[in-house]
Amino acid sequence: MNQKSIESYEKLFENNDITQRQLQVLQILRQELGFGTNRMIAKALGWDINRVTGRVTELREKGLVIYAGDYLDKETNRTVNLWKPS
Repeated sequence: MNQKSIESYEKLFENNDITQRQLQVLQILRQELGFGTNRMIAKALGWDINRVTGRVTELREKGLVIYAGDYLDKETNRTVNLWKPS
């Protein structure tokens, strides 16, 4: 991730546009995963999945995370959504 992008996200946090946890989810998508399911994000952050699902929903409502396709989760054998930063 380039410095300008990092500064943009930090500014969102400083302006109270997003919370610290929302910022963490956004950063893990931007800097490590590129795209991921709620479960992938939770594993990368070391969180329970229920901490992630709400943050992803909030980020979607703000237009900062968008749908990136379907993914077959091998742990649950279900098709789930992939998310990516907008």
